[in-house]
Amino acid sequence: YNGQRCTALKMLFVPKENAKDFTTKLVKRVESLPIGLPWQTTKDGSTYSQITPLPNHKRVSYMKSLIDDALSKGASIMNENGGSIIGGSASTLMVPAVLYPVTSTMKVYHEEQFGPVIPIVPYGSMDEIINYGRDSEYGQQCSIFTSDVNNANVAASLVDQFSSVFGKININSQCGRSPDTLPFSGRRSSAMGVMSVSDALREFSVPTVVAYKDKGINGDIVQNIQKSSNFMEPL
Repeated sequence: YNGQRCTALKMLFVPKENAKDFTTKLVKRVESLPIGLPWQTTKDGSTYSQITPLPNHKRVSYMKSLIDDALSKGASIMNENGGSIIGGSASTLMVPAVLYPVTSTMKVYHEEQFGPVIPIVPYGSMDEIINYGRDSEYGQQCSIFTSDVNNANVAASLVDQFSSVFGKININSQCGRSPDTLPFSGRRSSAMGVMSVSDALREFSVPTVVAYKDKGINGDIVQNIQKSSNFMEPL
């Protein structure tokens, strides 16, 4: 895994007053992730690599372009060796880069990196969050995190406002696939259509309506339909 996952959190908005502390804690977690080939393990053999190579050099170049653009506009790489390549020029194994502070002037604020670049955006008001949700061209999922009960109303209002622009809204949990019985969808440039067991069947179905008045023999007919119907059997 190297950030190339459709449900990965692609950008982290953190209140300004907490952003530096959050970044410090995140850097520690990122630096603890084993980096290597998918089948390689840590020295004690307990854990497989959790950061693996990008698929090609084009992706490496794109990651570097996002990083360089952010650095030129005031961001810093916060973790040790972030953005560097392990294994020489032929390798595509990139050390994740935690970028902070990221602003709306940077490419990574507007483009989906789909790789091991982690932008942290310090925000001062909820309007910044709402404007991003409204104006972004992406909209598969978002996560809303809070541990303050006084912010419950704010979180609830965000769910309400984001319901038309994100396919799934996670409360105090990371983005991810739901059970296949639930819809899996997106908005705008992130996805088209809906996947799930029932939605998939619906896509390959043509509905037929059977209508009746609830009187007389009609109820007996419907019961017999339910008992003996072979609706998938062709004529």
